[in-house]
Amino acid sequence: MKKVNLFGALLGALSCLSLPTHADEFITQHTGATTAWSGYGVQGTGIGVAVLDSGIELVNDLKAQIKVNVRFGAGTATDDDCGHGTHVAGIIAGNGTDSKTGFRTFYGVAPKVNLINVTVLDQYGQGTVSSVISGIQWCVTNKAKYNIRVMNLSLGHSVGESYKTDPLCQAVEAAWKAGIVVVCAAGNNGRKNTANMPGLDNEGWGTAYGSIQSPANDPYVITVGAVKNSDGNRVNDRIATYSGRGPSRLDFILKPDIVAPGNRIISTMKDDTYLDRTARATNQVLQSEYQTGSTLVSNHYFYLSGTSMAAPVVAGAAALLLEKYPALTPDSVKARLMISADKWMTPSGGWDVTAYGAGYLNIPAALASTAVATKPATSPSLYRDAAGNVLVNQNQILWGTQVIWGTAGVNNLQVIWGTQVIWGTQVLWGSQVLWGSATWTDQVIWGTGSSTVDLTSKAIYGEN
Repeated sequence: MKKVNLFGALLGALSCLSLPTHADEFITQHTGATTAWSGYGVQGTGIGVAVLDSGIELVNDLKAQIKVNVRFGAGTATDDDCGHGTHVAGIIAGNGTDSKTGFRTFYGVAPKVNLINVTVLDQYGQGTVSSVISGIQWCVTNKAKYNIRVMNLSLGHSVGESYKTDPLCQAVEAAWKAGIVVVCAAGNNGRKNTANMPGLDNEGWGTAYGSIQSPANDPYVITVGAVKNSDGNRVNDRIATYSGRGPSRLDFILKPDIVAPGNRIISTMKDDTYLDRTARATNQVLQSEYQTGSTLVSNHYFYLSGTSMAAPVVAGAAALLLEKYPALTPDSVKARLMISADKWMTPSGGWDVTAYGAGYLNIPAALASTAVATKPATSPSLYRDAAGNVLVNQNQILWGTQVIWGTAGVNNLQVIWGTQVIWGTQVLWGSQVLWGSATWTDQVIWGTGSSTVDLTSKAIYGEN
C-alpha cells in the first residue's frame, strides 16, 4: 500500500549553526502578515482552513480556533501523538495565548481562522494515500458546512507516475475544482548529496533538481518551497538547502510556485510527542526566549524546519486574501500570490525559478493585487528542444505571450518569474546550465516509468 510521509524536520544538524534572533517574527514580519493585520484589518476571520496532518492537539493557542475534528485511520481525532500537525496548525492560526505574558508573542499568520482538524497521519508522521484521499474527499463534501476555503498538505510521497494518473494528485485537483485553495509542501529532498562537500552548489550539498514530491507536482495546487533566515534581516533570506526543487519528475511542471519562511520556525507543540521525545535536545524553545527571567524549557513551543512549515505560512496568507475578497476563486488566489511575490535571487545574484518559483511571499502586495483568473492558473509544463534548451510549453495558452490570466494586465511571463528569467522566445535555461550533469538525465526527469522510485514508507527530515 502506498504511503505518505510528513515533511517536518528534526534538525539535529542545526545545533551548531547561528540562529535567527526573531524566529517567530520570521513568519509574520518577513511575509508582511503583521502589516496585513493592521493595514487591511484581516486575520482570517470566518475562513475554514483544513489541516490534513497528524492531528491538532487542544493546546491553549489553538483550541478556540478548532471547529471540528475527524480522523481517517486508527486513533482519536483530538490526539496528535506526533506533534507535526499541531506545529503546522500553529503556523496558520496560533493566537499566542501561552506567550502573551512575555515580551514576545508567537502568532500564526491568520490567528482567527477556523481550523478543520483532519487527521490522516500516525504518531510517526506516516499514513496511507487512501487515508489522505478520504480526508480530502471529506473536506469537499463538508466544504459549505464549515466554509472550508483552504487546505494544507504538509505531506507527500515520491513521484512515481504522472500527475494525470496519480490518485493523490487527482484528489487535490478535485478539491481545487470544488473551490478549495490547496497548498502543498514541495518536500525536503533538495540536496543532491548526503554529505557536504565544499565547492558544490547549494551550499556544498549539490542541488537535486526534479525533487518535488506528490501531490505538490500537480499543476493546479500552490506548491511552496522554504527559505531560511540567518540574521533577522529579510533581504538576507535564502532558499533552504533541503527545499525541493523543480521541475517535477515525469511531467516536467515548473515548480515550486512560491517560497515562504520555513526554517527554525517557533510554533505550538504538544508535550511528550514523538517529535518532542526525538528532537528535544536540538529543537526545544526556552521560556527565556519569550519570558524574562525564566530558564525553563517551554512546554508550549518548539522549533521545526522544512517545507512543511513553509506551506502553512502560504495557507494562512490565502485565508487572509479570502477574508478580504471572499469571492476569489482558488485560481485567482494563486494568481495574486504569485504575481505579487518578490522576485528573489540566489546568493550569487542569479535567478533559479526551480528553487524560488515566482518569488518570496509578500502578503500586503497580494492583498493589493487586482489580478483575476478567468482560466485555470495551472503551473506551466516545460519541454526540451533539439538544442537542449528548456522552454515553456506555449501550447498552454494561458501561460503564453498573449494571455496569462484574463484581463488584469498580466500579459507576459516576465511578470510572474522576473525580467531576467524569461528571455526572448521564452527560453528558460540554456543547455550548458542544467543539462551537463547526471541529475538531468532522461531517467531522472524525463522518464516514463515508476519502477525506479521507492514508494515505501520513509520518514523525511530536512536540515538546513
